[in-house]
Amino acid sequence: MSTQLSLTSRFYQSLWSEQPTWTTGPASVWARLIALRGLVAVWRERKYYREELKRLAEDGPQRIDDIGLTLAAVEAELQKPFWKA
Repeated sequence: MSTQLSLTSRFYQSLWSEQPTWTTGPASVWARLIALRGLVAVWRERKYYREELKRLAEDGPQRIDDIGLTLAAVEAELQKPFWKA
């Protein structure tokens, strides 16, 4: 899941960055709005993913072990803000 989120995030960051092939005009505005919409979707996925990790951690450490993570890795993930991969 984390790899997928980082790939998606890099895709939308590349759309949002200044590129010389983009025109100035309505097409550029629409492309940026679409990229922004996708970026917000990625942020929502991260927030949901981290809320689920928090819930699993609160249920017990055995739940974290079941998904193949350590408690330290989960705590590190929970400390990140939603915009960071």
